Amino acid sequence: MNKLIFFCLIILLFLSKTQNIFAYQETFTVDNIIIEGNINQSNYKNKYINIGFRKSFQKLVANILKSEDQKKILSTDIETIKSLVQNYRIIEEKVEQEKYKMKISVSFKEEAINEFFNNKGISYSAVSKLETIVYPIFILNSELQAFSENKFFDEWNDIQEFQDVNFILPVKNLDDLNFIKKYKDNLEEIDLGELVDNYEINNSAILILRYDKNILNIFVKTNFKSTKKFKKIKITVKNLDDKKVREETISKLKFVIHDIWKEQNLVDASAPTYLTLNIITNDVKNLAQIIKKIESINFIKDFNVKELDKNNVKIQIKYLGKIKSLKNIFLDNGFILKIEDNEWNLVLKG
Repeated sequence: MNKLIFFCLIILLFLSKTQNIFAYQETFTVDNIIIEGNINQSNYKNKYINIGFRKSFQKLVANILKSEDQKKILSTDIETIKSLVQNYRIIEEKVEQEKYKMKISVSFKEEAINEFFNNKGISYSAVSKLETIVYPIFILNSELQAFSENKFFDEWNDIQEFQDVNFILPVKNLDDLNFIKKYKDNLEEIDLGELVDNYEINNSAILILRYDKNILNIFVKTNFKSTKKFKKIKITVKNLDDKKVREETISKLKFVIHDIWKEQNLVDASAPTYLTLNIITNDVKNLAQIIKKIESINFIKDFNVKELDKNNVKIQIKYLGKIKSLKNIFLDNGFILKIEDNEWNLVLKG
């Protein structure tokens, strides 16, 4: 009986503290935006704050919208952007020799952002940071370029476009090179998993780049959280010997990979999923830890306790992402998940 009372007290204490948005705040907060310029008018600070709002909005849009949808949004006027701002914080500001520099953090209103995107008919992505192996294979005029000759491999991370994406290049090794040589003519058709399976990273993007007569044909194979996607791209490239041209091409490919990642994590705030979780625990002391992990999951908007006893608690959640994404998130957060008769049973490992 004492255990059950303690169990109930934990539930009540937790519910008294949180019933609202969880990791949403991270998704709609943009940090470390830097604005610089001349001091040439009396209200210069307000001018640069407005510039900071616009730059923050542009960064938010780049992080959570697919490229094709970003074009519909980036011309948004400053008054509309300001109406979406929840609050902002000036992290640093400096005035030197008539020059002004400011670093700010901007948070946007969740409900206002949802309504804004819904009115535009746009779904946004509930993405977390992407860490992925990226494996560019370059074939020039039917000849495989080894690692030392493959400029796409060597220059991939020369420029960092994304703050929240970590592209990790594989270790150069002879076994990989021999495997690629063996299947050079039909790489698009075979399983290339053995090139990336030995890395302790759940995400991979393999790019097969074939360049001939100013045409770069690219076949992209991604495997993000066990979901495989394929995409074909054709780019006219007149001079791949030009480093700037290669930089622009690599940048395009990075955006393609990032878009595939976002596509798998789209949110439709107008159509949430309601799901009941059956949390199994034999130790009531673990309950606070379990709830904290659930609390940290992106786009679980709110929840309520439906039933509880000393070994189980049934929690109904409101989730705005894709159910398949939620399955992977639970596994990544240390849960064992079993789905039986449409019931989600969760046990915390350890």
